[in-house]
Amino acid sequence: MTKTPISGLRNIGAALTTLFTAVLFSTQVSAESATDETDFNLVLLGSDPQVCSSMNQDACASKDWIQANEMRTSRLFNLSDVRRREAMRQAVWPREREAIREELIETLEMMADHFGYGVVPEYRLVERFRSRAHLDLLSRLTEEEYYRVLDGLEMPTMENLQEVARISESTDSGSAIVARFVQSAAQSAEGEAPVIYVVTAAQRDPLGAYQSYQAILRDAGAQVKWLPIDATVLRAQANGQCDSLDSLRRRTTGAYDRARVHPDLHAEQKAFCEDADAWQGMLAEADGIFFADGNQSLLRDAFFSGEGERTALLKSITSQLNDGELKVAAAGNAAIAMSSGTMVTNGSSREAMTEGSLARPAPRIGCEQDDSCPRGVSPNSLTYHAMGGLGLYPFGMIDVEISERGRQGRMLRLATDTAMPLASGIDRATALLVNTRSGQFEVMGDSAVFFVEQPTGNERMVGGAFHFVRHASTGVIQRNRVSDIQLAEQQAYRPESTTTRFLGDTGVYDNIARLCEGREQLQLLQEDFVFLMQAGEDTETKRAQGRCQVVNGTVGIAWQP
Repeated sequence: MTKTPISGLRNIGAALTTLFTAVLFSTQVSAESATDETDFNLVLLGSDPQVCSSMNQDACASKDWIQANEMRTSRLFNLSDVRRREAMRQAVWPREREAIREELIETLEMMADHFGYGVVPEYRLVERFRSRAHLDLLSRLTEEEYYRVLDGLEMPTMENLQEVARISESTDSGSAIVARFVQSAAQSAEGEAPVIYVVTAAQRDPLGAYQSYQAILRDAGAQVKWLPIDATVLRAQANGQCDSLDSLRRRTTGAYDRARVHPDLHAEQKAFCEDADAWQGMLAEADGIFFADGNQSLLRDAFFSGEGERTALLKSITSQLNDGELKVAAAGNAAIAMSSGTMVTNGSSREAMTEGSLARPAPRIGCEQDDSCPRGVSPNSLTYHAMGGLGLYPFGMIDVEISERGRQGRMLRLATDTAMPLASGIDRATALLVNTRSGQFEVMGDSAVFFVEQPTGNERMVGGAFHFVRHASTGVIQRNRVSDIQLAEQQAYRPESTTTRFLGDTGVYDNIARLCEGREQLQLLQEDFVFLMQAGEDTETKRAQGRCQVVNGTVGIAWQP
């Protein structure tokens, strides 16, 4: 790609400024009186909550309470000859990847010799895979192949060792968000611990993910149960194949041998599959539903029939949510799946600006390794589902980890291409709490929510009005705009490091404070791209050391090849 002179980028900046003017004239933001309704029935977390537990000790301020002989502290893998042969059986490997399979057989034999014993905790196995001796092979595996090996080697869970969580020892704001969700669900529990059902359908391994969420929500004060719907169950119910769940999982989620590793949960899911009305009793007692992080497309596939119709289960969840009978939370990519409009499924800001958006299924991670990427789709292409997600968030599209992963470009491009009047981006360890009936919202957590209104543009530039709103700030969301934003005071913050790189990095987040310093414009340059944020007469900012909030600004990104 030919580099563009700085003078050329400044010309693009002038074009973006013209675009900003058009946005400002076309966007009318009117203040409305805030409702007194503060019953937030939908909580959208921008990432999976990193809660301290015996299985997630890196999130703990203290580890003194963890007892390895009394708690589950790691997944365990068996490198014995028998288990290695079973894991690498030829029947589950594509013929065209036979050479990779043979390399893996040799590698696993070397690992078994290295460890000198059969049982290995996950962190040691993964560490060895990533060592210099095996890193080349690891880089040539697809994600599906990598997990196929781990699934085949994983040991069954032990009933007497359960994961234990301690929210009080957590260092991540996600734990406080989870606790608040449980407290909210408790409002309808009549003094008892609220019943919260966990949906793990977004996970590649829906069975393996449940125990962690069970531990977290239980420590927050909930009675926790599993709603075992997923894409595999929905397909099995449609085709009368509930007896074949374990083999069907290979095709729907890429998970192997789950019945062997999680026999009790497999039996529970099979019983659910065979009783088409089982979900009705579950929803009848549920005070809340928590959608676990994972893959938004997998989650969507669990709630829409092959003909694209919403399932009765989804209709009932939607009805109970809107009637105030149910509280719902969704984390990470599961939050993306709550979109009522276009649902983003893949992509980076760079490819979004250079290639545009594609209404096609997302490519598999690592598809470039086995040449399985769809024609015209790269691993980082911006793809989306044109019919949207589950629709529990009635105010348009959602994206997550915006500031941390530099996704402003992909969100602006997709909202522009699909004519979405409002897009909401939620940062990591941050939540958007919403009342879906009144539209009132609150931001909670470490970072911010990035709203974009009335996006517009062409093939090489996109822009719109924006708001960047942080912890404890409130407002009202409508279908095409955000109004009555009340900015809360923020604590002082000193970033550990800063960058101006905004494509896939934190450049916007690190530099937005300039608009709170009285500057009218923030301009960042990276390669052939320019990013602009601009303040106008109606812009409101609130500043704290290292922190910034902005209301009624304009934002744009342009690419000059």
